[in-house]
Amino acid sequence: MKHTPKKILPEALLKSVVIKGTIILTAAGILSRVIGFFYRIFLTRLIGAEGMGLFQMIMPVAGIVFAVCSAGVQTAISKFCAERKDRGSWLLAGLAVSFPLSCIIAAIIWFNSDYIAVRFMFNEACAPLLKIMAFTFPFATFHNCVNGFYYGKKQASVPAFSQLLEQIVRFCAVFIYAGISVENNEEVTVLCAIYSNFCGEIASTVYCAVMLFFSRIKAKSSVKQKRRQFAGKVIAIIKFSLPLTANRVLMHLFQSAEAILVPAQLIVYGFTKSDALSLYGILTGMAHPLILFPTAITNALAVMLLPSVSADQAGNNDNHIRNTMDRCLTFCLSMGIMSTLLFIFYGAPLGAILFDQPEVYDFVLVLAWLCPFIYLATTLGSILNGLGKTTVTCLQNIAAVGVRLIFLIVLVPKYGISMYLAGLLTSQIMVCVCHYIKLSRMLHIKMNARGWLVIPAFYSVISTGCSLLLSEVLIRTSVFSEFWRLTICAAVACAVYAALSIRPYRNKLR
Repeated sequence: MKHTPKKILPEALLKSVVIKGTIILTAAGILSRVIGFFYRIFLTRLIGAEGMGLFQMIMPVAGIVFAVCSAGVQTAISKFCAERKDRGSWLLAGLAVSFPLSCIIAAIIWFNSDYIAVRFMFNEACAPLLKIMAFTFPFATFHNCVNGFYYGKKQASVPAFSQLLEQIVRFCAVFIYAGISVENNEEVTVLCAIYSNFCGEIASTVYCAVMLFFSRIKAKSSVKQKRRQFAGKVIAIIKFSLPLTANRVLMHLFQSAEAILVPAQLIVYGFTKSDALSLYGILTGMAHPLILFPTAITNALAVMLLPSVSADQAGNNDNHIRNTMDRCLTFCLSMGIMSTLLFIFYGAPLGAILFDQPEVYDFVLVLAWLCPFIYLATTLGSILNGLGKTTVTCLQNIAAVGVRLIFLIVLVPKYGISMYLAGLLTSQIMVCVCHYIKLSRMLHIKMNARGWLVIPAFYSVISTGCSLLLSEVLIRTSVFSEFWRLTICAAVACAVYAALSIRPYRNKLR
């Protein structure tokens, strides 16, 4: 009998492709988040906490449209492009599904912006913001699908630069808009944030279109294919993306409900409308993005893992999937435990200084405990999706949403914002546990408490302890300001942790 070779990349090559892609996406993600971080600081100074709260109220609408039009389709394009040869036709099939849908939804929101703002968001000030935002949807859908195509090809550089370019243009646009407004003695409103988002999406779309034009994509072969074959690809895209789309839509619907319910429930608790909106703006527009800053790494890893796991599954290479999951658990939990300590001792006071909002300190202290679970849930969910278990991830996320709703509706009116934070933590723990149980049953993975928890926690405590000793020395010398003292100590903690853990990680990557 002839032995049929497995049509997958060799393990060493595949590993190097995943690592290389993760590094590229991580570098771009960190730069993008640094730019986005200063963008939020600048924006907060321009429009204030209440304006930031208004901005955060309409952002979930964009999230819902993204979920409906391209979230699941992007993942489907990435998966099928990783498994099949005719990648150009899969991209066209995905665009055929998502792009017309985005145009239709954009038109619906444009013509019904007043109704949506008053009836669903309970704030008529959102109407003009929704109209402008509607124009961004087709552009965002196009470049999201193109990014999925390049993820499937394991060419992370194009999506990485696209993400970076979007942030740069967005920051420049809001800076120019604010300068023009000040020059003309006009008040700077939240409209500057919406216009800057629009400029960023256009820039990213133009770049992706140019890269496609100059890429050697055999588009002609896909055009010449029979209609049945192309229709089959469209159906395959829809079937795979439906559970993911349902999951994302439900999550974004809940985020939209949160944007409306959290201020409303805080009013029931006893806050004024203005104070409730400001508190929500500080939480979601300042503290939460600070906690999510390190997800530039885990999101990049998750994006590269999906096509890699899909290729391994197509080649029946379960051993490599198990090894991949073990390394991911070690990495995510290590980063999560260390991040929790860093945010408690350094991130919370730094956030309060940067945003000039004392409430940021209290929020970050609580949200810091989310770090291990947020980072882990993203990676485990990507592995499950790569294995084709999109329905499982959808159902488990829905269950977690239910827990958050209970906390929000039942407990927040009685006990305040602390119960909302408790609901966030409970739901994230639930998602991680459910994802892990499903994967461990599928792949027969054994718990590695020493490698996943004990050693990372030990290294984290030592690293943080060394940095706190340095902090005491710097306080007594009074050479540095509080901002630079915290920054230097956080950097030292990271350096010590890297020095302690580099050897075990090197052994795992061999």
